[in-house]
Amino acid sequence: MRAPLVLFMPALIAVAGFETALAMVSPLVSLRLEEGGVSTGRIGFVASAYSLGYLGGTQVCRHLILHFGARQTVAGLAALAALSLLAHAIMFHVLFWLLLSAVCGFAMAGIYTIAESLLNVLASRGNRGRLYSVYMTASWLTAGASPIAVLAEGSGGVISFIIAGGLIALTVLPVLFSRRAELPVPAHGNLTLRHFRAVPPVALAICFGSGIVNGGLHGLLPSYAVETGLNNNDLSVMLTVAAIAGIAGQFPIGHFSDKARERIAVAKVVIILGILLCLALFAFSNAGFVMLVTLFGLLTAIMAPIYGVGAALANDRAGAGCTLATTGTLLFVNGIGAAVGPIGAGLAMQAWGPAGLFLFLAGAAGVIGLATANQKALERIWLLVPTRL
Repeated sequence: MRAPLVLFMPALIAVAGFETALAMVSPLVSLRLEEGGVSTGRIGFVASAYSLGYLGGTQVCRHLILHFGARQTVAGLAALAALSLLAHAIMFHVLFWLLLSAVCGFAMAGIYTIAESLLNVLASRGNRGRLYSVYMTASWLTAGASPIAVLAEGSGGVISFIIAGGLIALTVLPVLFSRRAELPVPAHGNLTLRHFRAVPPVALAICFGSGIVNGGLHGLLPSYAVETGLNNNDLSVMLTVAAIAGIAGQFPIGHFSDKARERIAVAKVVIILGILLCLALFAFSNAGFVMLVTLFGLLTAIMAPIYGVGAALANDRAGAGCTLATTGTLLFVNGIGAAVGPIGAGLAMQAWGPAGLFLFLAGAAGVIGLATANQKALERIWLLVPTRL
């Protein structure tokens, strides 16, 4: 496992740089919008704009990689993301910030596509789950920037946006100058129905569900904190717990998925535990801050690795030369989930109060649980999907 990890390191550094930058600014965006009197539903739409841009990026970035090459695409996306973060510091307007969130999502999709495709080229069936756990651990490690930014600036600062833009520009340099591993290039730019048909439907369902749950939970967490009367110190504690718990859950679940007879069995257990924890958070929403943080940490530890399990399951079955198409497909459905999650969570909070966030997440995880529990029936239905329209 050491050799592929060394070859993957430049891409991992770039992903970590992008995600650290976004972790620094994401809670500040929500807090600033709350302070500006923007409704929870509209904040959900701003959070979902990132995912909508992300969806566009999974499609367009494949063309960019095909025509300009992976390294040139990384350079262009880094410049785009850095400029969009700096623009947050220039003007505050909800529609302008919605557009900037979409631009950040677009750039992030390209970085993910290149990094995860390289990971799956380097990985094998015996170590893919653990490599994904390292990848996801680095991702969650960057979440530690969120509480630092919240404590340092609260809701009104702009320094974090400036630092985040510079960080992105710095951390893509290893990818641009490294030649130890050739970055994958797609055979063509479009994702087609044939690509979706080639991916196990249960893997698509898991990655879609991961987008809904993690997107809704972390996209609306600052709004939940404000509406329940938590202060910035409390929010920073929750964000810190999320980062630690997200890291703690990665390697054990990745290890078990590598050693299990079938990865899907691990996914089923994770989803069931996730549903139970969401229901517990809804039921004990008034039980006090310690109980809230404990259950929230357990939920994050359980659900943070689920995307990696689904992606490993899909790539175990991917044919030679199909890794970039498979990665693009998984990122696309995950992006759809991440776009739906904050909108649904925001509307649920408007309808049922702040605790409605956890009721929505429990329902979403339950639907995905039904899909994984009926894997065989889902695959039979999937065979009816045409390969072209």
